[in-house]
Amino acid sequence: MLQKTDALEGVQLPTIDATGSAQMESHKHPARLRTTIESFNEDKQTFLEWLVVKFFTVLAYLLPPFVAWVVGTAIGDAWGGKFDWSNAWSVYSHVISISLEMMIPVLGYSETVALKRAMKDRSQMGWPIGIGILFLGLALGNSFAQVYLIEGHVKLASNDTAGHISLIFRSFAPLVIDVIATIFLSIVTIRNLQKFLKDMQHKEAGIQAVARSEIAIDAAFNQAAIDRENAAMQQERHRMDNELLRDLTRRRKREVAGDDDSNSRRDSGSRGRHGGW
Repeated sequence: MLQKTDALEGVQLPTIDATGSAQMESHKHPARLRTTIESFNEDKQTFLEWLVVKFFTVLAYLLPPFVAWVVGTAIGDAWGGKFDWSNAWSVYSHVISISLEMMIPVLGYSETVALKRAMKDRSQMGWPIGIGILFLGLALGNSFAQVYLIEGHVKLASNDTAGHISLIFRSFAPLVIDVIATIFLSIVTIRNLQKFLKDMQHKEAGIQAVARSEIAIDAAFNQAAIDRENAAMQQERHRMDNELLRDLTRRRKREVAGDDDSNSRRDSGSRGRHGGW
């Protein structure tokens, strides 16, 4: 940045290079647009790639709740026996087990949404961290219920190390499925340029509609204020007119009363001079 010297004060003053800043900003804008356009990757995929990604996306969304329902049903059977509406303990065991299992994928999806928001706004990073810790903690605790479930069906010898390792891994399989689905949905984002443009057009239309509504509301409030002011002025005008009318009426009465007194005195004087009628 160039500097100039003040000959009188001996102080170096910075010279603002507005042209350079404008040029830098003008270069940043096309680069930002280019980066945004290049982020739309669905149009670049082959049909096979698109099909595979869509298939895994469907699995990532549907497989965790399906596994949760199956595992919850199995745990309910282990605790309360075969489901029976007439048996309160059976209903309780199945409803609680299935509900707990289904809420784990809910936390996983919440983690996906929070992580995507945090990637756009770093100030939101605390949400995915907190939700992730809660998600892993509950999923780990829930896995021990599955250890109990599997041990009730698979009898292993105490020296069967491979069997016990397999049992533990299978117990944590629903957690692994939830984590993989969460990672996939958080990382793999397929963006379509045409859909983005349509979304932006809908957003533009929505913003314009909201702006017009706000303008109409402001105009209605302003008109209401003007109407109130006009009504107040009209009332004040009526009050002044009524006050003026009353004042004129009082003056007229006084004038009439004064004329009557004058006539009475004049009549009395006439009778006195001529001796009456």
